[in-house]
Amino acid sequence: MKYYIDCEFNGFGGELLTMALAGEDGRDLSLSRPIEEIKNLDLDPWVRKNVLPKIDLAPIEEMPKRMFGYALAKFLRPDLRPIIIADWPEDLKHFCDSLSVAPGEVVTMPEFRMEITHTLAYPTNLEGAVQHNALWDARALRHASQAESIPRTG
Repeated sequence: MKYYIDCEFNGFGGELLTMALAGEDGRDLSLSRPIEEIKNLDLDPWVRKNVLPKIDLAPIEEMPKRMFGYALAKFLRPDLRPIIIADWPEDLKHFCDSLSVAPGEVVTMPEFRMEITHTLAYPTNLEGAVQHNALWDARALRHASQAESIPRTG
């Protein structure tokens, strides 16, 4: 099954703030570092203005960043061969970084593939979408990707 990913991070090359997966079956996972912790970071001005006010505009599960890998593994475990799809390479970097939970230790995951798509998530006609919110961006990518795969007639 395909899972569309989006992450919000503290500027180009910055540390991970939130991560979301939107499954093609409609299941979602949205993870955030504790919001109070994020507010106390030295945030990039663009992130403070455009991301911070939108972090909790969709359901999120707050947890320490070091726990993201366990939450990802639990969410993906029922799928035998998940495919993680991103529209930005850094999202996949943060996904992979989350799987390493301690020196020499990774979470147990099913075998998975990763893909980068050139599908544009925005503009979107997805009702309720909020750009720069990880869950809404993952849903918008899923929505756009599924719309592209529908055969056109006529």
